[in-house]
Amino acid sequence: YAQGYFAYDSKKSGGVTISHLRFGKKPIKSTYFVSKADFVACHNPSYVDKYDMVSDVKPGGTFLLNCAWDVEELDRGLPAKMKRTIAKIDIKFYTIDATHIAMELGLGNRTNTILQASFFSLAGVLPKDEAIKYMKDAVTKKFSKKGQDIVDMNHKAIDAGFGAYTKVDVPADWKNAVDTAAHEKI
Repeated sequence: YAQGYFAYDSKKSGGVTISHLRFGKKPIKSTYFVSKADFVACHNPSYVDKYDMVSDVKPGGTFLLNCAWDVEELDRGLPAKMKRTIAKIDIKFYTIDATHIAMELGLGNRTNTILQASFFSLAGVLPKDEAIKYMKDAVTKKFSKKGQDIVDMNHKAIDAGFGAYTKVDVPADWKNAVDTAAHEKI
């Protein structure tokens, strides 16, 4: 069973959407926001300075950041509070450059399919083969009228999303990260 509960920014186009998703073996009847999440993703790296995303991740949960940053850039670009939280509660931290992948595939800046595939891969709510099949079937149904090239690009996006992320080995010193006046915006 699955349930989605969404919070939209008043500025819909280009605004923030927070998706509260629940998955379970029994019917889900609750309609409240998730307060402690197993999985959180940030699709826009500029949001790491605007929103406190990782404080609601359960200890040992997963955080996926869409960015082109390497480990040094993460160390310089992430706020100290975020680094401390990731390190102290043992968050599994992954990055993916879905924006670059989407451009390479001809999808422009449309990263959703790539990031959805990464979610299914990392969250494990469905077996991998099942998740890929369901996603590809949905893409085929949605885009078949736009032509096989569009369907194929989205199928490639699904395949890429299932493996293009990188696990970040969180440095031990992040537990003691200190805010600096010169926090870098990368």
